[in-house]
Amino acid sequence: MARRSMLTPEVKALVGTVSDLEANLFPISREMVYDLADAIEFPHPMFLDEAYAGRSRFGRLICPPLATWKEWKQPINYFGAGQEGILEIPTSIKSYGFNGGAEWNFVRPAYVGDTMTRQYRVTDVYEKEGRSGLLAFVHREETQTNQKGQVVVKIKRVNIFRELREEAEGTVNEATMKLTLVSPPSRNEVVVGPRWKVGPQRWFEEVSVGQDVTPLVKGPVTTTHLVRWAAANGNYARIHWDLAFTMLLQKLPNVVVNGTLKNQYIGEMLMRFAGDEGWLKRYYIEHRGMDYAGDSLTAHGKVTATRDMRHYGLVELEVGLRNQRGQQSATGSATVALPKRDKRLPLEWEE
Repeated sequence: MARRSMLTPEVKALVGTVSDLEANLFPISREMVYDLADAIEFPHPMFLDEAYAGRSRFGRLICPPLATWKEWKQPINYFGAGQEGILEIPTSIKSYGFNGGAEWNFVRPAYVGDTMTRQYRVTDVYEKEGRSGLLAFVHREETQTNQKGQVVVKIKRVNIFRELREEAEGTVNEATMKLTLVSPPSRNEVVVGPRWKVGPQRWFEEVSVGQDVTPLVKGPVTTTHLVRWAAANGNYARIHWDLAFTMLLQKLPNVVVNGTLKNQYIGEMLMRFAGDEGWLKRYYIEHRGMDYAGDSLTAHGKVTATRDMRHYGLVELEVGLRNQRGQQSATGSATVALPKRDKRLPLEWEE
């Protein structure tokens, strides 16, 4: 009997392909940045307060670095509006593309007013047998540039496709659907978001190997959080808000917290660690499990190495995300540049 495979000739042919150069529909606006900061509950004055940003080393408002691209006017199809075309790989199975992880290298800030352009190249396609069945992996490299042609960020992305046979659709109905935990808030309950407080700047001389990063707790994550994030970045993938689709057709127990939102939570923790004078230089994350509406998530990190670069220092960290069940749903690493006392970091970095 021939071994089944999700890697059709059309899927294999993706390797080496380069996308068209695509400019975002609108420049980064104050409203877009406000919506992003509001959705991730990270009201940093560098994103929102023109006077504060003007006094900073950036000189003007910047965009959250992990959200410089917004999806606009995507088709509404089986997977939902905002699902990138690359995620709908031509398999014979209607499989949803999950965020497997990514690595960002940040070259310069993205400012309010910038128009972003991107292009990506598919670098690898392969498959593995997972606990729930066959998994296909698609690797791609993406470059985002501003209106001046300057590279803002380079990203390596991994998307995972889970085996899901067509004939399974329609065999489950509402009568056999298991009840799922209703996410908070309950009646007369309010989930209070975090408040921003500007803390003292951390200097490279103050950091030592083994030091813990101040953890960041988010949640419980409600479906409202998920919809706000969908609106902010323009990706309305249905497993993050459509419970019936998620349970009946994707065989998942509840709507899923976006991998991109979890990236933001760890990224916020790292930006708080860096402070206004620091810079999140590199960030790598692997998604190891799913979190669902109702979960509380804790971003955590630890310093693993430091490097003295003469005028500034580089701090290497291991990072992760853990839910209230004790499950580690994401792990990764990061490099943060910290200034030395009485020094300032550059605004632009080598690619």
